Amino acid sequence: MLRFTGLFCFIIALALFMPVPALTQEEVQDEIEDSGYAEWSAELRGSYRNLFIYQRTDEFIKDSSSIPRDKKMIADLNRLSFSPEISYGENFTFHTDMDMEAIFSNYNRTTPFDLYWRESDYNDFTKPLSEPVYNRSLYLSGGIRNIYIKMAKGEFTGTAGRQQVRFGSSRLWNPLDLLNPFSPVHVEGNDEQKGIDALRIDWYPGESTEFTCLINPVRANDEFTETDFQSSNYAVRLQTGISEVDAALLAAYTAKRRNAGFDFQLTIFDGMLTGVVLWSDPQDGKSYIQCGSGYEYTFTSGLYFLVEYFYNSLPVNDDTELQAAIFNMNTSGVDSGNYYVLANRIITFNSHYLSAAAGYDLHPLLRGELFAIYDFQGGGLFMNFSLKLNAMQNLDLTAGAICSMVNENGRVSDFISYNKKPLLYASADLYF
Repeated sequence: MLRFTGLFCFIIALALFMPVPALTQEEVQDEIEDSGYAEWSAELRGSYRNLFIYQRTDEFIKDSSSIPRDKKMIADLNRLSFSPEISYGENFTFHTDMDMEAIFSNYNRTTPFDLYWRESDYNDFTKPLSEPVYNRSLYLSGGIRNIYIKMAKGEFTGTAGRQQVRFGSSRLWNPLDLLNPFSPVHVEGNDEQKGIDALRIDWYPGESTEFTCLINPVRANDEFTETDFQSSNYAVRLQTGISEVDAALLAAYTAKRRNAGFDFQLTIFDGMLTGVVLWSDPQDGKSYIQCGSGYEYTFTSGLYFLVEYFYNSLPVNDDTELQAAIFNMNTSGVDSGNYYVLANRIITFNSHYLSAAAGYDLHPLLRGELFAIYDFQGGGLFMNFSLKLNAMQNLDLTAGAICSMVNENGRVSDFISYNKKPLLYASADLYF
């Protein structure tokens, strides 16, 4: 890891401080046009995020000797991110996203903290994350979220390294997002999610057609020595567009499961209709289907509206293997006993969900957003309301609340942790 970091810093320093001819912008542009060649460029972007979260709960246990009691759970995240990039026109790109985090909380070193704030790197091919401090009040970490090289030649583009891979057209529940599955009920979005180690080849045989092949090497039992074909993930996808319709077919092998899927996007009545279907067949266990459809529309007034239905044929409440895997993860973390049951899939406690989202600019600098999900079988209604203020050109301030109402009817709802215990959050994002 130290050798890797040293080499990376040397490359960045070399690119940033390499002497270049003192040409004006017009001269540079003329030279590019005359020669027909692109030029090397280096860019460094960054951001700072402060995220404060408060929730009152009656189920929090500080340690094994404690008894359940009324407790205020408070966490304050501070994240400094840097994104250096070196490129040569559109033919070559070297990009990195590096994060340094400090989280102060009153429930460090507990299961709730680990599940919410610490992404598991079990079986990851590379582990570019360091946690130098983790005590009762402070958690410090630093690492690389994404680092990849992207090269383009003619109809082909290749990307190698830790990268974000998103498949599927659904906006909220996206079962085809097999490589980077993400839950829509989390405070932070998928932009803050770590990438996967992969080699991706994209072929563009036509103007609206794309064929993708991807290999995501994964360890076996978290060890390099046991890595084999079956422990890694593979995917191929064909996407094409005809008139107002974009459609795609997906075949994948992930977490020892065979997957086949289909998704589409269709422009209708000036809005976007989406649909997705996924069939998964694990090596051990029951096969299942996940599917959904949604429609989004922006009115002339500026009001954005989205409605989406999601179905999961094998939820936690109906699968004892899933229940055991989740219990094991909550007590001892991700391990070989639960990894292939939980990895690379959307997990819900019930089968039928109806989601809706709306957004409106109350002022050119102030936007309000509401996101809600109704769990039909669990009788739970989840709501996330937020206000976002663009205080300055490079500063966004956000305040919001997450809450739920659950009619306990014998089936566990995904939203029980927020029932009568709203989570309040505020964030400040500074970009430079």
